[in-house]
Amino acid sequence: MDFKEFRFVMVVLIVVLTIGVGFVTAADGGPGPVQEVRLDPVASTIETEFGRSVAMDGNLVAVGMGGDGAIGSVHVYRRMGATYVLDEILAFPEAIPCDCLEAEDPDDAFGKCPEFGRTVAIQGDRIFVGARFAPVGEINAGAVYVFKKEGDSWLYTAKIVSPNPEAEDNFGRAVAVQGNLLVVTARKEDQASTDVGAGYVYQYKGGKWIYCTKLIAHDANPSAYFGQSVAIQGEFLAIGARNADPQGAGGFYLFRRNGADWIEVAKVSPPNGKNNDQYGFCIAMSGETVVVGARRMDQSGTVKDTGAAFVYTITDGYPVLVTNLTASDASAVDEFGQSVAFVDDLIAIGAWKDDNKKGSIYLFRMIDGEWTEIGKIQASDGQKGDEFGYSLAAFGNRMVTGAHKADFINPDAGAAYVIPVRL
Repeated sequence: MDFKEFRFVMVVLIVVLTIGVGFVTAADGGPGPVQEVRLDPVASTIETEFGRSVAMDGNLVAVGMGGDGAIGSVHVYRRMGATYVLDEILAFPEAIPCDCLEAEDPDDAFGKCPEFGRTVAIQGDRIFVGARFAPVGEINAGAVYVFKKEGDSWLYTAKIVSPNPEAEDNFGRAVAVQGNLLVVTARKEDQASTDVGAGYVYQYKGGKWIYCTKLIAHDANPSAYFGQSVAIQGEFLAIGARNADPQGAGGFYLFRRNGADWIEVAKVSPPNGKNNDQYGFCIAMSGETVVVGARRMDQSGTVKDTGAAFVYTITDGYPVLVTNLTASDASAVDEFGQSVAFVDDLIAIGAWKDDNKKGSIYLFRMIDGEWTEIGKIQASDGQKGDEFGYSLAAFGNRMVTGAHKADFINPDAGAAYVIPVRL
């Protein structure tokens, strides 16, 4: 048996042995079992933070690894029956700047590592990896790296950069893909003011990703972080700006496609918003429904940072508020609304700091015309400080979530959980 075969067998054993049974606590208080598959990093060191980002499409799962200031990597898994087998580990495909590793000069443009894998998206046989401090020429403006499955390997095929890169723009902080369209945000790009943010649309033509247009907010504010989150669905795309508006409550902007252009049709602010609600921190779209997380919104204006999410329906081309969602057992600093995804006909919302940062995911279903909480999921082996629910993605009735502070051999090595939802 050669080394490659040996490594493959070891990965299979690791994945099979980490199948567990977690629990859904139903809204009526009754527990029900849910099978989960825990994915762990192949090489565990202290604070690798595996699970910082996640993506899912078909039988593929991608998990980003690396905290603030890390070089980063992405583990790609393929579903085989009830288990997930490691397909490949994607590494940063360029040379690592010396100062990133050695921190020789704190004023050097490359004093920060690329954070490859801070965001990740999958579509078919392509994986898109964001690296918000990746080098572009002589500056760390950020980039998105595209990998394509060819035979048994994932090949690096393209580096996508801003048409006007500037240092620490955070280009690649959020990505969304649909068909031949890719949307990339640069949440700290300067406009007339600093850290306003921007979005960029690319189209795949003739074997290349071609820049199409730039998206900006019509009322750009300093430090708005327009581009904190992004989602695309059909002819609409939505971009979250977690610090928008003078009071900094946040907002999201809805754009509609008009030929080759994308036109801003609405800006939405949170009802009764206040400073640092971070409305727009995460966003998801399905059909005509948009869900926006406000992870630091206070409940009843007094219980701090419990978090909330808001559901909108696009009616006649404009978003109309349907309801706001909160956790039935909300506590201070849960930060419900950290992450969001659609799982079949359910809305899943992460509360990464719930239960002493053990973390939870809450499930909501439309019942009799209202979005109703039907359950809460925690990891079967969850521990205080794991931060389960930090990142979240779904495909069909399966979702994957990151617990980037879970221990695995070493503290804060991180983990990810694949969970089928059948409620």
